[in-house]
Amino acid sequence: MTRCAPTLTMALVVASLLAVTGCGENPQERIALLEQDNQRLIDELGMARTDADAARRDLALCEQDQLTCRRDAEDLRAQLAALAAREPEPLAEVPEGWTPVPGGAMIAIEGEVLFRSGKTTLRPEARRALDAVARTVNSEYVTQDVLVYGHTDNVPIKKSGWKDNLELSAQRALAVVRYLESRGVAPSRLVAAGCGEHRPIGPNSSAEAQAKNRRVEVYALDAVVQSAGR
Repeated sequence: MTRCAPTLTMALVVASLLAVTGCGENPQERIALLEQDNQRLIDELGMARTDADAARRDLALCEQDQLTCRRDAEDLRAQLAALAAREPEPLAEVPEGWTPVPGGAMIAIEGEVLFRSGKTTLRPEARRALDAVARTVNSEYVTQDVLVYGHTDNVPIKKSGWKDNLELSAQRALAVVRYLESRGVAPSRLVAAGCGEHRPIGPNSSAEAQAKNRRVEVYALDAVVQSAGR
């Protein structure tokens, strides 16, 4: 029992040394590894600082862009306020029976003056009204385009043979365009369009209201207004 004590003591000392030195690791190697870790951390810190500098520059650019946008918005608000404060330009005087509109004038003719119910052939008495329109556009609006819009009420087509009110209104507008052309209005100035019942001037709540919605409108408009300056 006494002989075994020195052996046990030596084993404990060796184990303690191994624990201190990292299980037999060379101290120089350990130092080298620590230095490598230290350099890696230094490099990572340098990269982090570079990224931080780049982020600060991006933030400064964003703040500058935001300031520019704010200034642009303020300029636009000032321009809109100036436009709102400006007095609207008075519409030009127009011939009797015509209504001034931006870029020209318009005249509306009741459908019963021009056509019988469901028909697209002009009535004889329609010629007087359309002759006056032709004289006006050939004398007062010689440079304007002439747009003819046909309109109906909302009563569905039943017996006239047309597919629907849109087709009827388009054919009526075309009949007026052809008559104006026969009275000397240049075909290059003429446009025909049908609106059907989709643009009433009031509700179709009575026979009288429906009669007002059945109409043909003739517009004399500057080309730049009605066709983006074609």
